[in-house]
Amino acid sequence: MKSQKGFTLIELMVVIVIIGILSALAVPKMFGTSAKAKAAEAPNVISNWESLQSAYIQEKGSVGDEAAIGFKNPGTESKWFTYDGTSTPGTMTAQPSVAFGDCLTTDTFVSIYDPTTDKADHSTSAGNCKNYTPNF
Repeated sequence: MKSQKGFTLIELMVVIVIIGILSALAVPKMFGTSAKAKAAEAPNVISNWESLQSAYIQEKGSVGDEAAIGFKNPGTESKWFTYDGTSTPGTMTAQPSVAFGDCLTTDTFVSIYDPTTDKADHSTSAGNCKNYTPNF
């Protein structure tokens, strides 16, 4: 009698079921990670603005506008956020330009820089994006 080599149908079906279960667990985690990476852009840009603002305040004694402190607003280079550092002196806001993950276009990251304490306040930030960046 000739012996046959290979896998049975049952063995192949078990492997397919295991792969399906693993992918069902991995795909939602992957999308959450993607949204975290997108949301991490705004705190990094705002942190850069705060550092430049701090240096300017230490030198001049007051807050400066974007040009005075040497800040280059990402503007159209940012795919995920719109930044505004010109409307209110000493304030930088970032708002998602498109919704992603739990972030909505109405969410905001806000940094208000106080020249008397040389510190930034983020307490007025609002929305679900903050869940992706707990240290902001």
